[in-house]
Amino acid sequence: MIYLKKNTTNPVILELTSVSNLINCNYLFEFIHDINPSNITYFTGNDSSPYRCRFNRFDIIETGSTYTNLTACTVNLKSGSYTYNIYESVNPTLEISATTGTIISTGKAYVNGIDSEITEVYR
Repeated sequence: MIYLKKNTTNPVILELTSVSNLINCNYLFEFIHDINPSNITYFTGNDSSPYRCRFNRFDIIETGSTYTNLTACTVNLKSGSYTYNIYESVNPTLEISATTGTIISTGKAYVNGIDSEITEVYR
C-alpha cells in the first residue's frame, strides 16, 4: 500500500527492478480513484534509490495544487482511496501505449488530507 499525505513530499519504497524485464527501466504510475474511476492521474517516477538492484525509491510530491499529469513525481490527487498500476518503459512517458504494456506492480494507495477544492453537493 502506498500512503500519501497532501501538501508534502512522500518517500515511497517499492521493489520494481526485480519484476521488470528492462534494464535501466522508466516507470509510469497510474492512479485510478476508487470512487470516481474516470479520475485517472499519470506521472513518471524518478527513481532515487542508491541500490536499484534491491529497491526503488520515489519521492512523490503531493502539491494540493491544480497540476495534473506532470512528468515528475509531482501530483495533485484528491483525498481518498486509489488503485495504482505501475508500467515499465524504455523511455519516460505519460502514455500507456508507449510502455511495454506490462503492469509490473498493482495495489492500493491512500491520499490523506483536506482537498483545497470543495465540491458542491446537490440534493
